[in-house]
Amino acid sequence: MLFLAKALGDENRHVRRAASAALGQVWDDGAVVALCSALSDVDWFVRWNAALALGQIGDQRAIDPLIGALQDINRYVRRNAAEALGNIRSTTATSSLIKSLQDLDVDVRWNAADALGKLRDLNATDPLIRALNDPDEFVRERAADALGRIGDSNAGAALQRALKDTNGDVRTTAEEALEKIKRHHSEEQSSP
Repeated sequence: MLFLAKALGDENRHVRRAASAALGQVWDDGAVVALCSALSDVDWFVRWNAALALGQIGDQRAIDPLIGALQDINRYVRRNAAEALGNIRSTTATSSLIKSLQDLDVDVRWNAADALGKLRDLNATDPLIRALNDPDEFVRERAADALGRIGDSNAGAALQRALKDTNGDVRTTAEEALEKIKRHHSEEQSSP
């Protein structure tokens, strides 16, 4: 592992790229620290690999550096940072992921919506409801799915409107989300 961490400082970007990819398979403290540092590498591919690897490892110490990576100039890095934050599942990232729902890149918005669904934070309900109006059908579909995973009944009216979306996948996912919310609330009422 020490060799890989040192390789992240190599002057050759191809060596740094390979090291950042390989460190995702190493599950120890040194890998997390090295990968967090790699999020500021000059090469976007190293940063992209580092974000991906940190999401695979899932260590809470990566949350703040990954939140910072949501502002990266490169859309692929931002996309992987959003995905990684969803995999780590800490509500510390909620407000930053909500901001990413406004990103210019559709894949970043899609991954942010997906990550918010994994976090299941009720604070994401209203922003995800707004995302049901995103111009991209994939983002709308992910927003509907995320609302179903969160289970907030306040999303019901917006999901009902999404049943009339022009895209069939959005309609199907909205219907599934409404079912999840219904089940969630019936389970809540039946528990003591």
